[in-house]
Amino acid sequence: MSERITRKDFLRIAGLAALATGVDPTTAAPAQSLPSGRSGAHSNGTQHEPLIRSLDPVLRLYPHEAIERTGDIRFGPAEIEVMLPFFGDGEITWSVTAPAAGAYRVASCYASTKPGTELEVLCGPGSIRHSVIFTEGFFLPHPGGPAVNPSTPDKDSFWTERQFYSFERIPLPGELHLSCGINVVKLRITGAKGGEIFRLRSLELTPVPQADSLAAAGRMARRRRANTDWFAKAGYGVWFHFLDLTTPRRGPRKPYAQAVDDLDVEKLASLVEETGAGYAILTTNHGHPTCPAPIRSWEELHPGWTTRRDLIADFSGALNRRGMRLLLYMNCPGLGDLMQTSPRAIDQPKYSEERYAEILVKVFTEFGLRYGSRVAGYWLDSWFQTTERYPNLPFEALGRAIKAGYPDRMVAYNYWAFPIETDWQDYWAGELTDLPLKRFGSRYIRRGAGRGLQAHSAIRLDDPWFHITPNTDIQPPRYTAAQLTKYIRTCMEDQAPVSFGVGIYQDGTISEASRQVLRQVKRAIRGT
Repeated sequence: MSERITRKDFLRIAGLAALATGVDPTTAAPAQSLPSGRSGAHSNGTQHEPLIRSLDPVLRLYPHEAIERTGDIRFGPAEIEVMLPFFGDGEITWSVTAPAAGAYRVASCYASTKPGTELEVLCGPGSIRHSVIFTEGFFLPHPGGPAVNPSTPDKDSFWTERQFYSFERIPLPGELHLSCGINVVKLRITGAKGGEIFRLRSLELTPVPQADSLAAAGRMARRRRANTDWFAKAGYGVWFHFLDLTTPRRGPRKPYAQAVDDLDVEKLASLVEETGAGYAILTTNHGHPTCPAPIRSWEELHPGWTTRRDLIADFSGALNRRGMRLLLYMNCPGLGDLMQTSPRAIDQPKYSEERYAEILVKVFTEFGLRYGSRVAGYWLDSWFQTTERYPNLPFEALGRAIKAGYPDRMVAYNYWAFPIETDWQDYWAGELTDLPLKRFGSRYIRRGAGRGLQAHSAIRLDDPWFHITPNTDIQPPRYTAAQLTKYIRTCMEDQAPVSFGVGIYQDGTISEASRQVLRQVKRAIRGT
């Protein structure tokens, strides 16, 4: 299997590539001044109702926020930021500020293949005990076992396929009492030493008086989900990362705006049709704030990064004429300048939470009204980082903006391997990257990170999502047509569409090897 690369590594790689090759964003759209960043005020000075009217009452405690970590715990930069592995007894301690005294329900987002490991949460004289279960989902441990020696961890190999576990949100029995103000909360793991026994994503404390209203809000969000019938029946689609850093097979890279102008969408749409895909996903931005369309609100934020040509409209039109739909990938932290510094996996915000919400609402509204049904959905990346830094984002308001102009526009917020933190979405992002070891078994996910959502998986076919290295060929297909056909057929039985990340050159072509594999898949699945 080819060496994997995740989106968590992308910004680091893209940044190095930009330094090595230079960036020449060329557009004809004039630079616009950014509207006022004052919360509650438009750029003309008039007041409006704030988007964020209350704080999320759920207190989410992440490993990187801990004031102390002790025991048989792997200490390394990336895993301490987003998840914490235990190899035996260990303890993690937080300082928690509670807005009011009262009882809190407790849940833990964790992954484990060692049932019976003991978990205890303590606060003051109170404690909750829980016997860890074998968590389920689709990020399963590799049958070959851990990829790294816990005594000499290698952060680069940490992200290999052998290290993925399936995370679940597990309610713990009982309640804890927190005092108003500062509290000390501890999570203690007790288990046999030797090999990884437990991996912590977060601890969640929900105030009992607000539990019912939070549950009601979740039910309302689920009632308002888009109709995903067409998506469930699509079978599979293809995904292209056509970025400013996308390179040709040979020769110098064109400036981004020129590459957008030169892209033959009829030829590309015909290629998508040739693969048998029911839809295509086009990347707007990743690494740099590119946008292949003259979106005014985007240009105001990132002058010079939009294009005169509306590639989104042109490509969606070419797809629609062939009976296929277009979805857009968007990296929202890149839109809002949440900077991710290597090797940390946590974004550093530039704007206030209210201002960031205003940015997203404005951009999504313009996209929605401009394209209507021509953009059938979004795949929004890096949301576990986003909600760590912006825990109070108004997802109901974001949902209205996302569905502007087309109520059945779908959206997935990518929380990667972790349990989703908002019900205001329609399908699971499903960034599995590799063909999973188990099937969904149903259209709607029963257990795991995307519980309750329309099932979907995103699988890398050849290149690590994008072709970024100059004067090189796209990597060979990672799977045979027979392997892909078997997986797709299983997913079609479950009504769980599959999106294949296909490497693309700057001229809009793909590798011949991948093309032949996808042709064979089409013949097997579609019968033509």
